[in-house]
Amino acid sequence: MGTAVLNGLDRLQGIVRDLLTIARLEGGTPCAHDLVDLAELVTSEMDARHPGKRVERDLEEGVLVLGDRLRLARLITNLVDNAERHADSTITVRVHRARGGGDDRRFVTGAAVLEVLDDGAGIAPDKRELVFQRFARLAAARGRDSGGTGLGLSIARQIAEMAGGTLAIHDSPRGARFVLRLPLASTEIGGASSPGGDAR
Repeated sequence: MGTAVLNGLDRLQGIVRDLLTIARLEGGTPCAHDLVDLAELVTSEMDARHPGKRVERDLEEGVLVLGDRLRLARLITNLVDNAERHADSTITVRVHRARGGGDDRRFVTGAAVLEVLDDGAGIAPDKRELVFQRFARLAAARGRDSGGTGLGLSIARQIAEMAGGTLAIHDSPRGARFVLRLPLASTEIGGASSPGGDAR
């Protein structure tokens, strides 16, 4: 009984913290415009964790974005927290450049891409937008999800959009695959198009 009460209090505190984060995001709190190495930020955040699941990293160095470092760190944390809750055994985190082109003018010259994958049950295509709604918790996940406030993915998408990017769920052979796309920083655009650049 005592453990259940403490767990409930922890979740309520988490909800309050997340609601305060949403209020700051929606209140127009000024954000920093830092030049952020996405792989370095992922490494920093992952090294500070003590995950209960195996974590595989595939991080391309020198993928630079312009954004608020603290908010981007929160976005990464929220995605990895979600993956850890739903993974059977393994989480995969990838960072790489993507070629430009397509109809989205934000990524004409290329994009910085962060992918967070888990090997859990996955999310049905018709439920993929639902998980970004506040307090959304899919029925299939409630029985096994021992944490979460129902706000983390909503906050992650809000941060992504404020940074000029997108956050969506893409197809995956197994489990869920969250894909963040951010515009490359102007200095990175030149590097990605140089002869020695790796533009995947």
